[in-house]
Amino acid sequence: MYMKKNVIWVALSMITASAMAQETYESAQLATQDLNGTARYIGMGGAMEALGADISTMHTNPAGIGLFRRAWIGVSGGATIQNDDKNKTDMLGKSDNRKANADLNQAGFVYASRFGANSYFNIGFNYQKSRNFNQIASAVGSLNDASANKLTYITMGTLSPNSEKWIAGEDTRFSYISNLGNYTYSHVNENFSGINDNGEFEDGYSAADRYNAYTDRSGYISDFAFNFSGNFNDRVYLGATLGLKDVHYRSNSLYAESLVDPYDAPRGNYYYSDDRKITGTGFDLKFGIIVRPSEYSPFRIGAYIHTPTWYELTCNSSMTIGARYTYDNGTASYDGAPTTTRITYDYKINTPWKFGLSFGHTFGKIAALGATYEYSDYSTIKNRIKTGSEGYWYTDGWYDYYDRRDTYANDIQMNENTKNSLKGVHLVKIGGEIKPSQVIAIRAGYNFQSAIYDENGKKDAFIDSYYSDGAYLSTYGYTNWNATHRITFGMGFTLSKDWTFDISYQYITQNGEYHPFQNVGNTEMFTYNADGTYASSYWDSLYAQSKTIKNKRHQINCSLSYRF
Repeated sequence: MYMKKNVIWVALSMITASAMAQETYESAQLATQDLNGTARYIGMGGAMEALGADISTMHTNPAGIGLFRRAWIGVSGGATIQNDDKNKTDMLGKSDNRKANADLNQAGFVYASRFGANSYFNIGFNYQKSRNFNQIASAVGSLNDASANKLTYITMGTLSPNSEKWIAGEDTRFSYISNLGNYTYSHVNENFSGINDNGEFEDGYSAADRYNAYTDRSGYISDFAFNFSGNFNDRVYLGATLGLKDVHYRSNSLYAESLVDPYDAPRGNYYYSDDRKITGTGFDLKFGIIVRPSEYSPFRIGAYIHTPTWYELTCNSSMTIGARYTYDNGTASYDGAPTTTRITYDYKINTPWKFGLSFGHTFGKIAALGATYEYSDYSTIKNRIKTGSEGYWYTDGWYDYYDRRDTYANDIQMNENTKNSLKGVHLVKIGGEIKPSQVIAIRAGYNFQSAIYDENGKKDAFIDSYYSDGAYLSTYGYTNWNATHRITFGMGFTLSKDWTFDISYQYITQNGEYHPFQNVGNTEMFTYNADGTYASSYWDSLYAQSKTIKNKRHQINCSLSYRF
């Protein structure tokens, strides 16, 4: 027991020493985009990459701006409302999963200058909200004698005495797991009793019979786009866009377990919360082309490519963990004060490349049809962690200077986890517009995005990341979201020769599988003597029930524009 008490104090001392880094599921949040922009663009399901002449195409196919013949200025705004997903997290005191927020979705201008008979050189700027993080998700499920602290117990127990993470007589394993794992092991496992093969009580983990989880996300990514485009003889359109991103992401996660003793009698609870704020900037480049193959047909073909977005980010995290339980077969109790850890760290993310192909056709001034296909491989997201800073000398020919710069390196094992947990994504957009009169337009569209997450993806508690000391976890829970379906409708009104008002409605639906922690198959566990030397090994496993959760949102967007 003396050795064990020393281990507990080592674990507690390292709670504040551990550094956290980015992880796959947070990186995916920052790499994805919403369908947003002008009400016309949304109303047609975003399928305007070949039709062009809408400022929102500046963010997808930059060549679309080359179809403007007159200067244009406009602004769009509305509201997004999330449905209640009906999961009531009673242990956490949460009962309402509705969320609504007002949006400034777009504001920008295009200046068109003519040269030659049918050629134009256009420049433009547009602000657009590329990502709205506002979402509440909750889950309540059965654990069937599994628990988060058992996952920590298994994680710790799988470290071999021959591992470089183990020094005989001194348990250094705690520096290679997360803050979450540190506290779970030290505050829950110390006095819990399990039953061995002989039916005898022994120290170990505590099982649980159910869990409650609740996550409240908010924030946005602003996309500031600067565009240069050209129209050559009304047949070929070229464009390029420089995008500057501004990230504001906030996430608050709560998790609780109802603990049980070896006879499934109530024993208390274990809980944690994670409150993190991610801010930063990024930039990318986009290139596009639209071609009208026949001089006598308005049919158009478009293609575009996006570079990765190179993000530099800072995370401020606050994690609180606590437990209330009985032990020694119910003869004693523990009700410790929660422990809070606050950490700030810098890191980088490179999002995937994107490739798109689109088609568009107009029927006089009566109707228009568009379709777009886009592919992006999210398993190629690269996570880079700050490893320190270094000094260097440079000279301008007259004077020598000394400066310092931050150094970053690939988080190799985290990138491997990303490769295994995310996958290639197919995005299909179909949309149309019809004008029953010269002053009214009616629009509809459908937008399908295949699943970003592999159904076997997971937050891997066994990752031994060199650059982050393995302490990447903010929570054990994660959601593998399925495909996203977007159905859109819209109307446009010509108010005068120069003024236009548009309105759109978008319905977004998506289901996902929430996992309170990863499942662990039959795994070899190692036990140790009081002096830290190897004693024996055995096999253990862990399985928790996943829960289907829903993300349904309604968006209303209005645009006012002026041509001159």
